[in-house]
Amino acid sequence: MLNILQISKKLTPIILLSHMRANTSLFGHILGSNPEINGYYEMHIGYYSWKSFIRQKLKYLEHHKFKPNSTYIFDKILHNEHYINCELLNNNAKTIFSLREPSETIPSIIRLFKKVNPSHEFASQSGAIDYYKERLIQLEQYSELLKNNYIYLDANSLKNNTSATFNFIEKNLNLKSPLSREYKIQEMTGRLKSGDNSDYLKQGVLIEQTKKKQSMINTEDSELVELHNLYLTVKAKIIQNSQDYLL
Repeated sequence: MLNILQISKKLTPIILLSHMRANTSLFGHILGSNPEINGYYEMHIGYYSWKSFIRQKLKYLEHHKFKPNSTYIFDKILHNEHYINCELLNNNAKTIFSLREPSETIPSIIRLFKKVNPSHEFASQSGAIDYYKERLIQLEQYSELLKNNYIYLDANSLKNNTSATFNFIEKNLNLKSPLSREYKIQEMTGRLKSGDNSDYLKQGVLIEQTKKKQSMINTEDSELVELHNLYLTVKAKIIQNSQDYLL
């Protein structure tokens, strides 16, 4: 039975607004291994009112206990089906935006769904593109409603520029305990619908990439070129509306 003291523990939500295949599971595990932060996986809930924050706690407490000296609870929202009340986040949460460019994201979405559910619409290029396009548009709309009240970081900055990314997050979250490249493999790690189930995540350590990947856009595919241009436009707007950002 849940202890009422656990539910009433004062915790500030950290909400990551992003899209699928944007290193969000790795990001969640890095944050969730910090003693000040509870949560590391996608809870698949919307945020409508203060009651949603109670639901967030209850979802987490189904499988875990709050850390004794923690002050935050993390969740990520990657799908438009989960409603966000931006006024609620403006007044009560720390919000982070993160994007990954389509030349990496689209193939990654297709590979994932061909592996776990080949008949799913996201296993096709057209389905993956439609999801990504609609998500970008929604994230841009959120950025207008959350203007100057969130931070932005590139999805690959965690792997490409680890130390600077850690410093950036620690500063903006006022963390007393530093982030670590090593993270815990936890109960929900790799579970279906909770995040990435790849062997990479199960290593338990972030390995920095010394060489950044070059963007590979098929210029003969007009749909992909159009998508890349949308990504650049949305990213510029989200950065413009942010209070701080890291590329």
